Amino acid sequence: MVRLLGAALAAGLALAACGGGMTKADSSTPDADQKAPANAIAVGDDTYMVPMGKDDGGCEMFRVFSPTKMVAQAIHYRTADGRFVMNRTEAACKP
Repeated sequence: MVRLLGAALAAGLALAACGGGMTKADSSTPDADQKAPANAIAVGDDTYMVPMGKDDGGCEMFRVFSPTKMVAQAIHYRTADGRFVMNRTEAACKP
């Protein structure tokens, strides 16, 4: 029993130590003071897709941005009909 409590305490301290260095800049909490970049594409209420450049295959990548909402941190691609998807095979990219 003592070993289990000791291990749990050590794990808790390790987690606390890892989380102590977060700042507002690297947290995922929305910040209403931020503005959407000039090249952002509005896709919803306070939600935008921001171009990130092209991947190795030349396909345009996007990320979701919102100054007031939490968003998924994932790469998105654009389909031929203008939708944004995470599956690159659905994207309108040159093979």
